[in-house]
Amino acid sequence: MSSPAAAEHNASKANFAEEFVANGNGCAEEIERDEIGSATATEGDSSIQDEHPPKDEEGEDVSEASEFYQPGQLDEFGFLKSSKVSGQSARIDVAVVRRREKKWIDMLDNWNYVMLHKFDKIRDRCRKGIPPSLRGRAWKYLCGAAFHMEVGPNKDVFDYVHAHPGDPRWVDEIKKDLNRQFPEHELFARTGPYGENGKSDLFQLLKSYTVLHPEEGYCQGQAPIAAVLLMHMPLRDAFYCFVQICHKYLPGYYSAGLEQIQIDGEILYHLLKDKSKISYRHLKKNSVDPVLYMVEWFMCAYCRTLPWPTVMRIWDMFFCEGVKILFKVAVVLFRYALGTSAQCKEFPDLHAIVTRLRNFPPNITQESFLIQKIIDLDLDEAELERVHYRILKTRQMKIRPNQTG
Repeated sequence: MSSPAAAEHNASKANFAEEFVANGNGCAEEIERDEIGSATATEGDSSIQDEHPPKDEEGEDVSEASEFYQPGQLDEFGFLKSSKVSGQSARIDVAVVRRREKKWIDMLDNWNYVMLHKFDKIRDRCRKGIPPSLRGRAWKYLCGAAFHMEVGPNKDVFDYVHAHPGDPRWVDEIKKDLNRQFPEHELFARTGPYGENGKSDLFQLLKSYTVLHPEEGYCQGQAPIAAVLLMHMPLRDAFYCFVQICHKYLPGYYSAGLEQIQIDGEILYHLLKDKSKISYRHLKKNSVDPVLYMVEWFMCAYCRTLPWPTVMRIWDMFFCEGVKILFKVAVVLFRYALGTSAQCKEFPDLHAIVTRLRNFPPNITQESFLIQKIIDLDLDEAELERVHYRILKTRQMKIRPNQTG
C-alpha cells in the first residue's frame, strides 16, 4: 500500500535516507496530453520560451507590457481572478491566523519531539489548515524532505543532478509541457516578470528527477505536482519534496504502464462498495474504468480537479496522512456527485458519468463543505491494507494461469 501516514512518519531517519536513494520501477510512458493540463493549455505551446519571448501582433516583446499585474487582478494564491482555478479561502479572523502561526512555528522549531510524541496534534492542525505563510515550510517537514536537505546523506544530491544536463529525450519531453502548467498563475505566466523564472525552475526540477532516476524518466503527471510545490518554496526545497512524493507517497504512479494507478483504482472501487453503494452499482453497471478519472485525481493530487482553496487543504492533510486522503476525497466526491438514484438517472451512461466526474457542481467542491466531509469519513489504514492485499492476491491469481499456459 502506498500510504506513508502516521506509522511511516514515525520511522527512523535511517529509513528516510534508504528510501530516498532507492531506484524507481521502469521507464515512464507518456500520458495523453489531453488528459493532464488541457483545461489551461493553449495550442501551439510546445517548447520553453527562454530564446523566443512572447510577441504581440506586430512582433514586439510583450513580456513586460502585460496587464497581468494590474492591481486587484490576482487572487490570494497568485492566480488571475478570472481563471477557473481562482478561489478565496474561508474567512478566518486575523487573531486566529496569528495564533495558529505561532503554534506551527513552535512545532516546527521542535519538530522531532512533536512528531514522535504528539503526532495527533500535528494531524489535527493539518486538518484545520496550515497557515499560508508557513505552508511550504510545513510540507517540507511533514514529508521528511527537511531531513534529506539538512542532515541526511542525500543533502548534496540536488547539486549533482541540477548540474547534469540530462538525457535529451527527457529534456525535450519536459520542455513540451512547461507552458501547459498553470499559465494563469503569476509564477508560470506567459507574460510578466516571474513566468520565465518559474518555468525555468520547473524545467530544472523535472530534469533533475530524470537524472536521479534515468530508468524511470519523465511522466506528464509529475509536472503539475512539481508546479504546485514551486508555488510554495524555492527550487531546492521543491526538489526534495517532489522526490519524497514520488518515493513515499505515490510510489509507482509515474512508471510505465500506470500499474499502481490501476491497483489504487481497484482499491477505490472496493471502498465504494462499502462507503457509497449507489455509486458503486452505477459505475459497475456502466463499466466505468477507474483510469478514466484516477489519472487526473490521484496522479495530480486533485490540483487539476478542484478549486484551489480546497486543493490546498487537501494537500495539507495529504502530506500528513498520506494517500489515504486521496481515497477519502474520491469517496466523498462519489457520494455527493453520483450517490443518489436521481443523480444516477440524470447521468445514465458512460459519457454522462465521465462528464459529471470532470465537472463537479460548486456546492460539493467548496472548501467548507468538502473538507469537513473528508475529515468525518471513517477510513483507516488497516482497512486500506486489507483491500490492497486482496486485490494484489487476486491479480496474482489471474497472472499465474497465463504464465503456466
